Amino acid sequence: MNYFQLLYNLHNIYDKFHYQQVDRHSLLKSIKRSIPFKECQIYSIETLSLPKGKFNVSGLYDPDQDEQGKPPIVIEIAFPKKRNFVFDESDLRREHWAELCIDLASTLGHEFIHLNQFRKRNFSWTRQYKSKTSDIKLKEMQEYYGDSDEICAYAFMAAAELTLNQVSEHTFHLEETNTYKIYTQVFGNQDPVVLKLSKLIKQYNKKLEKQYHATNF
Repeated sequence: MNYFQLLYNLHNIYDKFHYQQVDRHSLLKSIKRSIPFKECQIYSIETLSLPKGKFNVSGLYDPDQDEQGKPPIVIEIAFPKKRNFVFDESDLRREHWAELCIDLASTLGHEFIHLNQFRKRNFSWTRQYKSKTSDIKLKEMQEYYGDSDEICAYAFMAAAELTLNQVSEHTFHLEETNTYKIYTQVFGNQDPVVLKLSKLIKQYNKKLEKQYHATNF
């Protein structure tokens, strides 16, 4: 998956609908056409909890579906309930659309990392990370974020955020990414999990920089 080509395809939807009023179903169709991966199923839901111009993206990879030859990645986009969208500065602004595009591309990247991990291991699971804390809530978070597969997938998301800021000529460091901040809140700065995350972010950052410079827009 070329992250920047996918972003470009998704961004182009805004120009297609500029100054038009579009309903959720038409918008979802355009998003699906811009994501040409047979491994993905993309759905939408409506929710009252989202403010104007905001969306929420979540993803899931199912190795059992993948092993059976069925589409293993599900992407769900939450839209604000019962409203159409006008693609202009008075309603759905370009920066709001850009946020959705980045969330979609990064979530897809995260799930494709999982897909590649399981396929390389012939669909076997990795050893579970064991937290030593007695705090039940923290233990749950550490055992999720400390999983080796999740470290790699979240490192990709952090690298995507880092690379986007760097190619926009902003001074931005991996410690400023949302993912790194979450990991340091859960584990602290010097935990081996965070050190591994930092190393992987740098590796993905180099790969994404090469993708960016190799893509002609």
